[in-house]
Amino acid sequence: MYTDSQRRTHIYNLQRFLRRIQLAQGAPQPLAPDGIFGPETAAAVRDFQRRGHLPVTGTADFATWSAIYAAFATLSGGDALPPAAAFFPTAATATLSPGDKGPSVFVLQLMLGTSIPHFGNLPPVPLTGEYDADTEAGIRRAQGWFGLPATGVTDRATWTALTLLHNSLFDRTPLAWQLE
Repeated sequence: MYTDSQRRTHIYNLQRFLRRIQLAQGAPQPLAPDGIFGPETAAAVRDFQRRGHLPVTGTADFATWSAIYAAFATLSGGDALPPAAAFFPTAATATLSPGDKGPSVFVLQLMLGTSIPHFGNLPPVPLTGEYDADTEAGIRRAQGWFGLPATGVTDRATWTALTLLHNSLFDRTPLAWQLE
């Protein structure tokens, strides 16, 4: 029997594979894996099918899945660790807080979005690049996970904890999905 957990794990892996392919193609906003086959995933599958001269259906049938995995395997086989990029402001007392905008906030939202599925049924944080109410709420939740003061403001300790969590979880299927 094909369980919901297996389905979500397969979707999550499909999204990881597509994201890696999109990154290689220079996509401006690559797919964020969340285990849900929504409109963004269907669009990414259709784009891959178009580029790969496959029937454009938006579904990952056997031929599409096999081609996506082959492209992913080829790309990831040559991956090396990239140089570290510093997205957090460099000042010792720097923070990211409500109203801030820019690439640092976008990366913060991306890390929250890829970490939240590992902690249950929490609402996603939209990738807007603006430190909005959703981002503040996500940071408060994350600060609670880390045992930090739940201020909703991202200080260096919050950023570091979230980065370490994100890096440790990024290629893992959320545990709750595996237990269903």
